[in-house]
Amino acid sequence: MWTGLYPHAHQLVDNVYGVDNAFESVARVKLTVFELLREAGYLTAHFGKWHLGEVQPPFFDVWEECFNSRKGHWMDGRQDGEYRPDRQTDASIAFIQRQKNAAQPFVMVQGYYPPHDPYTAPARHYAPYRHKGIPFAGYYAAVSALDECTGRIIAALEQTGLAEKTIVIYYTDHGDTFFYRREGEHKFVCFDDAIRIPFIVTGPGVVTGALRSEPVGLQDLMPTLLDYAGVAAPANLHGRSVRPLAEGRSIPWRDDFYIQNVTHVSAITQRCLWHGRWKLIASANGAHQFFDLVNDPEEELDIFLTPRPDPGMERFRHVRDHALEISGLAGRMRQTAMHLDDPEGVDLADAVLSALAPRMLARSGGG
Repeated sequence: MWTGLYPHAHQLVDNVYGVDNAFESVARVKLTVFELLREAGYLTAHFGKWHLGEVQPPFFDVWEECFNSRKGHWMDGRQDGEYRPDRQTDASIAFIQRQKNAAQPFVMVQGYYPPHDPYTAPARHYAPYRHKGIPFAGYYAAVSALDECTGRIIAALEQTGLAEKTIVIYYTDHGDTFFYRREGEHKFVCFDDAIRIPFIVTGPGVVTGALRSEPVGLQDLMPTLLDYAGVAAPANLHGRSVRPLAEGRSIPWRDDFYIQNVTHVSAITQRCLWHGRWKLIASANGAHQFFDLVNDPEEELDIFLTPRPDPGMERFRHVRDHALEISGLAGRMRQTAMHLDDPEGVDLADAVLSALAPRMLARSGGG
């Protein structure tokens, strides 16, 4: 989000505790979007959750109600007490009100901890979900609570007149699998449950209510912020500004999406390529996966090895061989990994192609 680069480049691949500033002590890449915006005259502010150090980083001018995760969702530890997101929202609204007549532009980050587990929210938000057979009612109650908090921030921008000159981007860092996946890796997976997240842009010049089909990612956040601020983006960024898409323009754009992952329990390195209908997951342990997202959007039928001629696997014989599609995605994966200078991605793509080689040879009539 803050470097415009994939994890293999910046090497901040996990939450960081026990250090002041992870960008100084851990990261391979030191420059963030905030230094560039400050140099351009922006006031920088952060509220809430921050996974990258224990103290205020030097690139934030305002640092309020901030914490390095692992804090409860309730200020006093009681579910009938003050909800932490409400406290954070109050602080950010007070900040917005102070900017009403300020000449200096600002960039503000509001980082909420919920709906992260444990799933809790103020009691009034449970009503639409409880006693209706909806699993994880507390998760959806927390989503409703954050909808309310976000609405309060938007209302503050409108009441101060700042909405007319402020871009708001709403997104999250990952989804939630509710431990549904049998791998037990929770959110550390390449499945859509974890990686298909909202990225909503509103503000002056944005086409209201438009839904774009182009795939965007968190690496696009930094160049987008710089674009709107009129600041030149560094040439080495992996992302692109989504401003043209938000403004309804038709421009050349990526038609696939490259994902990097390390599973949480077994620490298996993965690379994934999403390409509309198809998704390829390449794993360092050789357990590669392939999904048809049109016929199987839940990603429950891995068709990497189909049809399955081995004994006991006759039930998979109705699924054809997808070696051609898999090979195509593996080739795209390799090309993207080379472009990003991601050697692990190149190796994993090559591993998939190597595993496919006998099948591709058989298709060509060789052997």
